[in-house]
Amino acid sequence: MTMSAKNLEEIPEQSEARRYQRYAVDYSEDSSAKVEVMVEGELVRLVNFSVGGLYILSKKPFAPGATVSFSANFADRGKIDLTGTIVRAKQEGDEWGVAIDLSKTYKLDTLRKV
Repeated sequence: MTMSAKNLEEIPEQSEARRYQRYAVDYSEDSSAKVEVMVEGELVRLVNFSVGGLYILSKKPFAPGATVSFSANFADRGKIDLTGTIVRAKQEGDEWGVAIDLSKTYKLDTLRKV
């Protein structure tokens, strides 16, 4: 999987319920940055993310309410490990669309918009 900063697109606000700006991930072949995303040891595809959470596609369903570990390995640029809570999981074809909330784990209410 690959992604680059130029391939990140801001997703338009769909509802006032969204608290943080969300970005889509484009995995086109011309991207130079590689990222490997894992949730509970399962390789997944990151669809979009924000400071408050992320949305993935997974071959495995995850139970809403479960706490999961998430890691993103950016090849030679480092790795980040986070913990989140599954908000929802819905079947999308032969994969599962899974929303993971990070906002309750990391006290994001102290963040301010810039």
